[in-house]
Amino acid sequence: MNTNFNLTSLFVALVFVVGFTSCGSKEAKVPEAGEKLMASAWKYDVNANLKKGSENTEDATGVSSDIQLKGDVGAMADFIAETLTFGRDKSDKMKLSYQKKVGEGLLSSSVLGYWTMSEDGKTLTMREWDKNAGKEKDPVNYTIVELTDDKLVLMKEGEDTKKIYKKK
Repeated sequence: MNTNFNLTSLFVALVFVVGFTSCGSKEAKVPEAGEKLMASAWKYDVNANLKKGSENTEDATGVSSDIQLKGDVGAMADFIAETLTFGRDKSDKMKLSYQKKVGEGLLSSSVLGYWTMSEDGKTLTMREWDKNAGKEKDPVNYTIVELTDDKLVLMKEGEDTKKIYKKK
């Protein structure tokens, strides 16, 4: 009888310990590309996007140009460019959240939302949080055209313009 009581006590203690340790460690699962996305903040690359636009014009018209913003104009454009930061939600580790910030310092504005990624790491879905309505806005899908340690290229579903970001 004493052996049964000891085994039952051991089993209950084991279930209790396993239950508590596994509850605290649950996090949203993301593919390898998602981990790479969360590894740094991504700043819209104004000059890379201008260059891509001028390459498209050159392809269509045969006229070449090398437009780059430099000096004060380049600094201002970089200052107001958006920055995307992806991560796990601080209040619920089962959710993935993002921040889109436009500008720097006191002159910046930002929106928050939630994101998911397809298992193959090629599609990113972002759902902006509407704080006035108290709910998520409609999801927006992006194709991840390129993702390296230093570069992120997104293309919004239904559009053919790529947005190029660099590691911040």
